[in-house]
This record gives sequence, C-alpha cells and structure tokens, in this order.
Amino acid sequence: MRPRPRFSIRQLPTSWAFQLLATGLFAFLVVWRVDLSQVADALQDANYLWAIAAAVFSTSTKFIDTVRWRVYLAKVGRPPLLGLFGAFLIGNLGNNLLPMRVGDLAKIQIVANRYGLSRAGLASSVFVVESVMDGVTFLILLVAGLAFLDVGFVPPGLLWSLAVMAGGGFLATMAVSHLFPRTPPQWRWLGRLPPWLQEGLHHGWSRFLDGMETMRDRALLAQAIFLNFAGWFSHVVVFWLFGLAFGLDLSWAYYIVIMVAANLVSAFPITFQNIGTYEFVLLEVMSAWGVERGEALAYAAATHLLTNLWIILVGITALWLMRVHPREVFGLRPAMGSSLSEGRRS
Repeated sequence: MRPRPRFSIRQLPTSWAFQLLATGLFAFLVVWRVDLSQVADALQDANYLWAIAAAVFSTSTKFIDTVRWRVYLAKVGRPPLLGLFGAFLIGNLGNNLLPMRVGDLAKIQIVANRYGLSRAGLASSVFVVESVMDGVTFLILLVAGLAFLDVGFVPPGLLWSLAVMAGGGFLATMAVSHLFPRTPPQWRWLGRLPPWLQEGLHHGWSRFLDGMETMRDRALLAQAIFLNFAGWFSHVVVFWLFGLAFGLDLSWAYYIVIMVAANLVSAFPITFQNIGTYEFVLLEVMSAWGVERGEALAYAAATHLLTNLWIILVGITALWLMRVHPREVFGLRPAMGSSLSEGRRS
C-alpha cells in the first residue's frame, strides 16, 4: 500500500495559513487572559430568553436595511420588497460563510436574474452608496457614543483614520454622482481598452450612475440617512438585549461602542469567521469599563455564536422559500418571465 501523504500547513494557500495562525493566536490570547470557570458560570446563569429575543429582533435590522436598499434602487427599478428581503437574507448568509463579500455578489445576481434589474446599478448601490453611507453613519455613532463615555482606549489615530475614510468616501461619491456625465466620456485612454470592455462600459455607465441616484436626490438622501440610523440603532438594540441576558448594567452609550467595535472587526476580517478577534476586541473594550472578564467573554462568545447561527437559519429559510435555482446565482441572463426589464427607470 502506498503511504498516505502527510498534511502540511505549507500546502494551504497563504491567506488561509495566515488566517489559521491568526485564529489560533487570538483564541490563545482570549483564553490565556480569562478564568474559564467564570465564563462557564456566566453562560450557565444567562437568561437565554433575552438572547433568543435578540436573535429574532436582529431580523428586523435586516428588513430595515432592505427598505434602505430599495431607496438606493429608486432609479434602477422597483423589485418587490419581500423578494428583495429574501435576496438580502441570502446575501447575508453568503457574507457570513464566505470571504470577500461573496454574499453581496449573490444577492445582486438573484435580484438581477429574477427581477431583471441592471447589475451595474445594483453593484453601485451596494458597493459604493451602501458602503459610503454605512461608513459615515458608523463614524457618527462611534463619536456620539464616546462623547458620553470617559474612555481612553480608543486611539485618536483610529478616529482620524475612520473620519478620513468615511468623509473622503462620502465627498468622492457625491462628486462622482453630480459631476460625471450620463454618457460615457470620450477619454483617450478608454479607446485603448479591449472592445468587449469598451462595450460593457458603454452599456453599464449610465446604469452604474443610476445606482448612485441617492447621492443626487435630496429627498432620497434624507430617506437613506433616516433608514441608515434606524438600521444601526436596531443593531444597538440587539446588543442591549444580549446585555439583559447576561445581566450587564451598561448604558446605551456603551452598547453603541460595543456595536461599532463588533462591526469594525467584521469589516476587516483577520481570522476565520472572526473567531478570536471578535471575542478579543469585545473582551478588552468591556473589561476597560469594569465588566468582569469572564462575563465579558461569555457575552462576546454568545453574541457571536447565536447571531451567526440565526443568520444561517434565516438565510437557509429564505433560500427554501424563494426556491433559488443555481442559475439565479451563477447565470448572467435575466430569468424568463422577469417582472421588470433591465433598463427600467422609475
């Protein structure tokens, strides 16, 4: 018999090997600095009815985000809200299980193929407008939360970096949406592109700008800002409900900072499924406020595990209810019988 080849970490892709090592390192740091018996006691004493309520309530945050996405799509098309909600939940499932925002690509594909909306318009609404609006709202909530807290563990450099990225992105998006012409510009260097790329640019240019209509229309922008704050505030409610489950005596300002910290970790993944980094950041943030380290780790681990399990459950449910076919995720043509044409404008 031929001997079985031995597995070596060198056989893993570099990014996977890095994430594997980072996951182990952060997990070790978390366990090393905490009394695990205190964690077990906190988990045993928790009121999981509040935790279940938090997980269920988190679905309402996704619905608010879906309504906000529909505002972004005002000039791209008007898909049915429930269908858009299902696609959003499926995209959330994909982002939860796969790297590189694969879930966002999946939800764009589902909406484009099922309802005939332009992929260029969908992409700009998700990867440009949504990202910019989230960044600005994120920064405002963080600053507001810190304004009510006497904390010194948030380095000024981090705040300035976030301010530059969020503010710069917002101003750049506003400039592009207002200044770029509706027809493809006749820049000389564009003529050097391959013919297929020139054709795609010609057909997708105006539709891409349609997805940024929110940045041009004041009424749409006002709606988007309101829904953005409503959505992120509902995230704070989720963390507050988990706090009730563990009997934490923290004010709303603390939960705003916890929410921002948790989402910052998710936005810049270093480890697999943010295992270790999520718990480490929340542990350090909460222990700086005087929360017992065992309670803080129990809270972090429970919020991480239960919210992820709930995302997977509702995502799979959405896949089943919508009966999503693989061609709706991987195909490039609108599905037969689409209720909306790709070029539709509102």
